[in-house]
Amino acid sequence: MEENNKIEIAIKRIKEFEPEEGYYLAFSGGKDSQTVYELAKESGVKFDAHFNLTTVDPPELIYFIRDNYPDVIIEKPEISMWELIIKAKCMPTRIARFCCRYLKEEGGENRVILTGVRWAESARRRKRRMVESCYRTGVNKTFLRPIIDWTNEEVWEFINSRNLKYC
Repeated sequence: MEENNKIEIAIKRIKEFEPEEGYYLAFSGGKDSQTVYELAKESGVKFDAHFNLTTVDPPELIYFIRDNYPDVIIEKPEISMWELIIKAKCMPTRIARFCCRYLKEEGGENRVILTGVRWAESARRRKRRMVESCYRTGVNKTFLRPIIDWTNEEVWEFINSRNLKYC
């Protein structure tokens, strides 16, 4: 990776789209969201980071976030994954993603959401753009994906260069 160049470009992207109220940073505790969190800090922009609890998250992940990212707001859902399954009368699948829609994709309404989504993750994500807006039933969300063009290796290089702990 032309490390400094990729980092500079990502920071420039974050600064360029900074909303007045700051970003809503979608934080999963994974390597990509850790990278975006660190880039947001390094860029000096305003942001508040949020982890959407699914109620089936590994305990180690919750402890990791609490210990290493104490400012991340842990959002608790009104109903659990198990209650959603009973309500839907089926298990979630890659096609029927009702649980993700409710448990992971809530929050950030009428905000610019900073995420760690990257093209290298899947064929579906390769169709995403760096900046996208979503409008549905009165909810406005704009997504900024500043590391969308980074490879797995580049993300790991960044994490290792900053000596970031990871779960």
